[in-house]
Amino acid sequence: MTDWIALQARAVDLYDGVLPAVTDWDAPSPCSEWTAREVLAHVVDEQLWVPGLLAGGTVDEVADDLEDRLRRLREATGPELVEEWAALREPVAAAWTGTPADDEVHLSYGRAPARHYLGQQTFDLAVHAWDLAASQGLDLHWDDELARAVLDFVGDDLAENPAPDLFDPPVPGFDDPGTPPRDAALARTGRDPRWTADRPR
Repeated sequence: MTDWIALQARAVDLYDGVLPAVTDWDAPSPCSEWTAREVLAHVVDEQLWVPGLLAGGTVDEVADDLEDRLRRLREATGPELVEEWAALREPVAAAWTGTPADDEVHLSYGRAPARHYLGQQTFDLAVHAWDLAASQGLDLHWDDELARAVLDFVGDDLAENPAPDLFDPPVPGFDDPGTPPRDAALARTGRDPRWTADRPR
């Protein structure tokens, strides 16, 4: 059985290597129309919701509680976002470890088990860590277990995507059995694993 708690912690740890390497917060990223700063703003935004949703709050209730912090994120600089990220690591980890996997959580598209939300957030963290690294000309590797779990999540849990506009169409050429799991997962989210700033998707 996949230990998503451990994998979520490993996805978080990816940022220890990526964030100190970010020197150009205005650099383009593999996320269409997002700069490096905007990628991290999204990641911090997503993490802000975790404790409130896992505590049983509805989307509207948590949005009300976070209104001021979410507004500040829109104007935050890259270094300020790094500080926000660091402050969130401990409370988010505590929220995950303190929530039974079968508990239902309110998400934007309905209620789902906490285990699904955990997989979703682990996937989100890993993919956007790669986005940030790529924006700086770096190729971020995931360990094999994390890569396979993220690929399985993309292939299984997102097979019937409740938000069909969330990703660009899959990038062809990365679905044969010999493709590394990380590259296959990235390609399924519309990202070309070979992306560079001067060679967009």
